[in-house]
Amino acid sequence: MKVKIYYCVEHGSGAVIPRHHVAPYSVCEDMDLVELDHVRSVLPAQIIDNLIKKGEVRVSDIELVEKLSGKRVENSYIKLIMLPK
Repeated sequence: MKVKIYYCVEHGSGAVIPRHHVAPYSVCEDMDLVELDHVRSVLPAQIIDNLIKKGEVRVSDIELVEKLSGKRVENSYIKLIMLPK
């Protein structure tokens, strides 16, 4: 099975509006399309199980993000999405 890898960085709104909550937003970059076995060799079994069960998973552990993306940026995460056969 194929897995799509997105590298995302979360940003704040930059504007403070009194009495309003402004959610942060993420900017994501399409990184790669890999076989499930590649992801399996990098990530813990629990994350792989969630990916298979839910079809997608967010990986925010900075060490794992760096292993998959080669980048180490604060507030970054990896989004993995399983693609149908």
